[in-house]
Amino acid sequence: MEIVSKKWNVFDVLEIQGRIDGLTAPTLKRAVNQEAVDGRRNLFLDFSQVTYMSSAGLRIILQSHKALKLIGGKLTLVSVPPAIMEVFSISGMAGFLHILDDLKSLLTVKKPETDFAETIEVNLDGISFEWRKASVHHGKFFTFGSEENFQNASYGPADPVVCKPAEIAYGLGLAALGEEYEDYKSLFGEAVVIGHHFFSYPAVVRPVIDYSYFAQASQHSLNFLYGFGINGEFARILRFDASNAPLRIEELLNAVRKVADTNVFGVVILGMSGGIHGMHLKKSPIHENQPASGHILDTSNFPHWMNFSLESEEINKTVVACGIVVKTPGMLNSATLKMLPENGGMHLHAAIFENGLWSNNIIEFEDELLRVVKEFEPQKVLHLLSDSKLKSGYIGIINLEEI
Repeated sequence: MEIVSKKWNVFDVLEIQGRIDGLTAPTLKRAVNQEAVDGRRNLFLDFSQVTYMSSAGLRIILQSHKALKLIGGKLTLVSVPPAIMEVFSISGMAGFLHILDDLKSLLTVKKPETDFAETIEVNLDGISFEWRKASVHHGKFFTFGSEENFQNASYGPADPVVCKPAEIAYGLGLAALGEEYEDYKSLFGEAVVIGHHFFSYPAVVRPVIDYSYFAQASQHSLNFLYGFGINGEFARILRFDASNAPLRIEELLNAVRKVADTNVFGVVILGMSGGIHGMHLKKSPIHENQPASGHILDTSNFPHWMNFSLESEEINKTVVACGIVVKTPGMLNSATLKMLPENGGMHLHAAIFENGLWSNNIIEFEDELLRVVKEFEPQKVLHLLSDSKLKSGYIGIINLEEI
């Protein structure tokens, strides 16, 4: 089977040539998913050159139909040969699939209407965004714990600050799940909170992400050595699409600085990765692991303590990030300043999820953010570096008051 991407009139069409069976169906699934990842949620499949389709092909078409419908998209089949149409009819799928007789029938397809009252187009630093205003209220920014014991790895039983999920909507830090210090002391690692849902990456030899989903009755202890929290509503939501030339996080956030109303503002990002640069701890920074000399960030100790990506990783993965961005560091109070890397104007952690489909309708950002967090498979949490790249996605801005 071959899949040819072509343009017919104003429509992007995938022409399928040959058999759709157990051997070729996965190729079709990858092609459909990639189209959706690249922002084309209304997909048109030209079946005119399909010679045979088994039940494996039916399954992929059904999965694609459901996945696109879930994110507000639509799958349309065009020019289906009689023998293939019979397969759809016998299976019962012809009753709910959208099937057109030929390519000329695409001219009757209406493009989805956009709620122009809700969104506008803006250009910031040469980057095009779709922009939706939301709340006029400022959120709250608060810090907890201390970073002072980090570099010499000298944290002990008295240092963790315990938060409950209901107390922190968004945030990040070094943290671990558990009730007794002796049980979780070796598990401290990068952590991020998204919509009260907590994700951490234990600093062990073979880390596997740990997480706690939020419910109103949830009483899990989130144990932070240090970090910060953000509670509040989104003041702006921006959507961007740079599929052809992924943008660095630094470029995106420099542009976003122009529409934030406060010196310190929170950002929550849902994006498709174009290559991630990040790092995470290899060992928990507790007293028992203290280096014999120097600090853990010294050149001699750094490789033993930090896993640092030299090349772009996690391409085409779903990235959910949270953090703060600062316009003028010299205007910060001391507690906020300590939450920023040296000579840095942003501090972000990101949870990396499996590849998947999510809506590109800006009105649905908040719902999709929480759906991704709860339904996609989480893989790791990283301290996100500013040269990481994103192909497309959303950035939610929370204007903040420092506490």
